Amino acid sequence: MKRRSWTTIGTLGIAAAALTLTACGSGTDAADVEVDTDALAAAQKIVDEYSADVSEDELPTGTTEVASDKLIVTVPCAYAAENCKLGVDSFADAADALGWTTKMIDPAGSPDAARAAIQTAINIGADGIFFMAADGRALADDLAEARDAGIVTVNVQGGENPDGVFDSAIDPSPTGMGRLLAAAITVQSEGTAKALLINDSEFSAVVDIHEGLSDGLDELCPSCTVTDELDFQIADLSTGLPTQVESALAGNPDTDVVWAAYDAAAQSISPVIERSANGDAISMVSTDGLQANLEDVQDGGIQTADVAASSPWMAWQSADLMNTLFTGGTVDAEVAAPYKLMTADTITTIPWDGDVDWQGAYETRWGVR
Repeated sequence: MKRRSWTTIGTLGIAAAALTLTACGSGTDAADVEVDTDALAAAQKIVDEYSADVSEDELPTGTTEVASDKLIVTVPCAYAAENCKLGVDSFADAADALGWTTKMIDPAGSPDAARAAIQTAINIGADGIFFMAADGRALADDLAEARDAGIVTVNVQGGENPDGVFDSAIDPSPTGMGRLLAAAITVQSEGTAKALLINDSEFSAVVDIHEGLSDGLDELCPSCTVTDELDFQIADLSTGLPTQVESALAGNPDTDVVWAAYDAAAQSISPVIERSANGDAISMVSTDGLQANLEDVQDGGIQTADVAASSPWMAWQSADLMNTLFTGGTVDAEVAAPYKLMTADTITTIPWDGDVDWQGAYETRWGVR
């Protein structure tokens, strides 16, 4: 069986009530399922909304004074994970534009090492700490010490900002991204998906994506089924995770779609899916919008959809928030960031640049362009 291609309700010619469709699966005997076409239409509406290009209304306006001679410690979730590396590298670029200095400390996915990085920042007299996908709940006590030391902290793609432990947190609504993935799976499968869900519960943002996805499937795709759910940690990205997925697919040969916790995980398990017994019938969805994943989507590969948020844009936005705090301004404890559904029909750039010139907007705002 060939892998499902992207489709829309308009090509299905469905009416407004329940409709019986033939489910795609790996078995020779296809099962008839009753699809809720009102839910399918709701899923299509979400897909349409988040397939549109981002508006320039999302860009910052005006100019601001720039604080000078700041030292910022940057802490990725794990520098070996591409999106985490991209975030701290992009923040370093923004800091350079502002005339600041950065020092990267890689905890390699270890909460203990992340706490140690905060203590190092305190000891060297850093002015700020930029986190990429940190779990504020695990770091709360050390973050409180950093705040007492006068250090400004901003977190990107770490989910909610529990009790305001960071001065600000930027996130493209993880639960919203999960619900969008559910809508994409619903539309792509015509409401009949059999999904393997792969979570990384060490990251609260991924947990929130999983929650949004699960709730979204219940709401938008009542005829869909979850064949299995896995949990892994980023330290096992290239070793334990592929073995877990291989076993899950062998035990659930009717699986026809896989949600990977994030793009690096999707890259890790793609070969496993390809060589599985039902590999030709399985598609994959994920988040982050990394280059290799979007290229796979564009080329009609195993990944058919990706919910992308621009980590470079959020890194520059973080630098702007820090600068606002350094110069006596105030910022929101939680800041939203745009995200977009990427399919072969909606990809504008690889990697996704956010559709607008955010870098130019910040350079103008800072007077460095």
